[in-house]
Amino acid sequence: MKCFRSLLMALALTGVLCASAGAYTGTFPVEADGQSTGVQACLMVPLRAVAEPLGFTVTWDDGSVLVDNGTLHTRVVIGQDRYTLTTSIDGLVGMSAPFSLGAPPYVANGVTYVPVALFDALLGDGAVTVTDSGTVSIQAPSSNSTSLANPFTEYDTLAQAEEAAGFSLQMPDRVPNWMDSMRFRVADDTMIEVLIQGGDQELCIRKAPGDSDISGDFTVYEWTQTVDADGITLELRGNGDYARVAIWTRDGYTFSITTNADLTPEAMTAMAESVA
Repeated sequence: MKCFRSLLMALALTGVLCASAGAYTGTFPVEADGQSTGVQACLMVPLRAVAEPLGFTVTWDDGSVLVDNGTLHTRVVIGQDRYTLTTSIDGLVGMSAPFSLGAPPYVANGVTYVPVALFDALLGDGAVTVTDSGTVSIQAPSSNSTSLANPFTEYDTLAQAEEAAGFSLQMPDRVPNWMDSMRFRVADDTMIEVLIQGGDQELCIRKAPGDSDISGDFTVYEWTQTVDADGITLELRGNGDYARVAIWTRDGYTFSITTNADLTPEAMTAMAESVA
C-alpha cells in the first residue's frame, strides 16, 4: 500500500509537470519518455495544510473528517472515493448527489491526503489552476460569491419527482399532525427529497441509489444506536430522549430521515419502517 501511494504521488507530480497552464480538470495526463501512457494521474494534497488557509476547519470524527467553513461542508471518509457537498447558504440549502474525484482519501504518517479537485468542488470551478511554472494554485472565492449551485429541482407532486429521479418513494403511513406544507425535490436526478414543514418544525425524507449516508447532517449528537426493525437495520442519532436522524438501506437504495421535531426513537423507527 505504501508503494502504491508513493507511485500515485509520483504520477501526480509528473502530471503537474506535463500539464499546461489553466483551469484544473481533476486529473493530469501522464507521459513516459515523451509518449502518452493513457493514464490520468490524480494529484493528492494534505487536507489540513490546504484547507485551513482557505478558511475551513478540519475535524476528525469517528474515522471520517469534517471540512467546514460555516456555509460549505463535506465529510471525507478515508478509503472511499465518494464525496458530497452540503451548503447552508441562503437560498441554496441542500446537499449534492455523491460524486467521484478519481481517488479515495488516505492517511500517511498521520496526514490525511485528498484529491486537489475537492477544492474545486468546495470553492467552485476554476478555484484550482496550474501556473506556467507547474505550481498548483488554489484561490478562495470573493466573500460575495456562492460556490455551490443549488442541486435541487422543485416539483409540484411526488409523482413528478419520482419520474425525474427514475424510482419511486413510498411515504410514511402517517405524516406529522403539525404539517402545513410538503415540498418535493430531486437533487441532480439521483436523490428524492420530501420536506415536511409546519411552523418552525421540519422533517426531511431522502432516498437515493446506493448505500451512503445521504442525510447531509454532520451534527455530533449525544448518542447513536442501531435498531433492527422490519427487515432493515437503522442507525439512529439523537439528543436526550429524541431521535433526530435515521439512516438505513433497503433493496439497493439508501434512505434518511432528519428532523428537529421531538420524535422518540420508537416513533422514528415506526416512520422509517413504512418508507420504501
